[in-house]
Amino acid sequence: MARHLRRWQGLRPATAAVTAAALGFAGVVLSASSAAAAPPIAQVPQVSLAYTDVRTPATSYPQPTGDLPLGSWLDGQGATHESRVYASFDLAGFAAKDTAKHVVTASFLFGESSAASYVQRSVEVWQTATPTAPVTWRRAPAEKQLLGTVVTTAAGPASYLHLDLTSAAAAAAASGRHTLSVELRLPDADEKNTALGRRLNPGMTLYASSNTPPGAPTELFSQAYACAAKAPYPYLPSLTPPLTAMLHDTDPGDQYLTGHYAVWPVEHPEQRTEFTQDSMLRDYGRSANVPTGLLADGGTYAWQVRGGDGTDLSAWSKPCTFHVDTTLPSAAPVVTSANYPVDRTTPGGVPGQFTLGANGVPDVAGYQFSWSQDFPVLGWSTDPNGVPQRTDPYTLPGFVRASRLGGPVKLTLTPPDQGPQTLYVRSLDRAFNPSPATSYRFFVPNTMPAVTGLPAAPRLGTPFTLHLAPNAGLPSVDSYTVQLNNDTPQTVTAAPDGTASVTLTLAYAGGNTITVRSHSPNGWTSSSNRLFAFVDTAPGVTSDIYPEDTGTTVNAGGVGVTGVFSFAPKVPNVVSYTYSFDFGNETTVAAGTDGTAQASWAPDASGQHTLSVYATDRDGKTYDTYYYSFDVN
Repeated sequence: MARHLRRWQGLRPATAAVTAAALGFAGVVLSASSAAAAPPIAQVPQVSLAYTDVRTPATSYPQPTGDLPLGSWLDGQGATHESRVYASFDLAGFAAKDTAKHVVTASFLFGESSAASYVQRSVEVWQTATPTAPVTWRRAPAEKQLLGTVVTTAAGPASYLHLDLTSAAAAAAASGRHTLSVELRLPDADEKNTALGRRLNPGMTLYASSNTPPGAPTELFSQAYACAAKAPYPYLPSLTPPLTAMLHDTDPGDQYLTGHYAVWPVEHPEQRTEFTQDSMLRDYGRSANVPTGLLADGGTYAWQVRGGDGTDLSAWSKPCTFHVDTTLPSAAPVVTSANYPVDRTTPGGVPGQFTLGANGVPDVAGYQFSWSQDFPVLGWSTDPNGVPQRTDPYTLPGFVRASRLGGPVKLTLTPPDQGPQTLYVRSLDRAFNPSPATSYRFFVPNTMPAVTGLPAAPRLGTPFTLHLAPNAGLPSVDSYTVQLNNDTPQTVTAAPDGTASVTLTLAYAGGNTITVRSHSPNGWTSSSNRLFAFVDTAPGVTSDIYPEDTGTTVNAGGVGVTGVFSFAPKVPNVVSYTYSFDFGNETTVAAGTDGTAQASWAPDASGQHTLSVYATDRDGKTYDTYYYSFDVN
């Protein structure tokens, strides 16, 4: 799970408070920008196109491919005709059943191919009833409303004429039939004037855009607390806390939305202030910090949010409420213990009984304690969808909740080790603001177990057995915890007399640490007995003529006198040794079945010489190099 840590703004000094009376922001909108683009424009499918002629009142001229006559015109024989044009468009794709999807814009485009005269001229566009039969002059659909008049003064064909039909298209899209039907005609005063007749291009087009409003926001969090619609409300340690929401939208193009937030004092809803957070990825949790100056220490506030896609807004979310507390507890807690008095040495062997008190601070909700001066920083993570994931700190080690505000708590703790020990404690209020820390110091005697059986020179991969016995100062021991280096500790059950044994195998060359602690039935954990075991993997080297110089010069042999150097393994499965004299060229010699080998060498000069050698096992792993110094006569 992809996760990231966010720090609580608590557990640090409070910032300056702002009084509610000084705000004066009732009804203010702090910003109103939008990160979303306009809805895409698409061509609306045309389902019919026809013109009519008064001279042939029962004839329909559907789907013409040539120019469309409009108004009065003369044919080749000089006969007068009068025509109107009808078109229908299907807006079903611009609205959806059971959703709020709706038309946002609609533009009707058409153009002239010719006109009888290029004077100022007009075309009326009417919305009609939806045709139920082929359109003729005699059976034309009824006119419902004049949608607009297009006027042109072009001294030639007006190839681009435009009329905004947004209102009519939106109403049609929302209707059950989704059809917008229009009629193009000349005004009554012009329709019978052949000097104002014209021809229209057959490419009449309706372009529209639609939008689905964002869905209601979900995953509401005040800082890292899930939305609290009723008491108890969380306490937040910040004057600018993050408010998280997940916004939703079903339109493919609306990937990023704007969060429109509102916050107000619970007792003064008229002081509602709105602010926005742009670029909120839909279906993903994103937070917006309350702007500076809106919250005051000690106040109780509600907030809600709605999503905006640049065209529409969702419904408001339910209100969420929180308290603000940026004031730290004024006094450090009091720590007392009957069996571990401050600055005293105790017998040990019994867990400590400690009482933590609020020292008169009334809103202390709990305490944090540690055997070191460093207290962990509280925070929260987010899941892969950006939703805050908060863990109640009082379920974590080192925290304890008070049974009532300002009340004490009792702790049973075992000191971590022997010698001087200090318990550090601080109190926490409901917002997890910390008090100053109290340090409680006392002394613990040595109670570590006795451990025997560690070889003086342990071998890599060779098991050995440790024998464990309880400290004489402990009344009883029921088990031991044994940890090798940083491996997972293992628990060993003790015999009735408190003794136990454990077999270990060292898997790492060099230094190894073995830590042993005993456990008593009363809950006591002893101080640690730490043993150091060094594993030497360099081979052993001996020589019949040239003994090793261990600090006292021993001249032996001589120039040209051959010596035999024997190699013995300290690790299992050795198959060869690689050596060199005086850091010259390396030579590899195979090991015998017992893992030993020999090399012969005659020095060419007197004085001190150095043999370096390392072993290789059957898996190809090499081990530490041994440097063998010797002196030659």
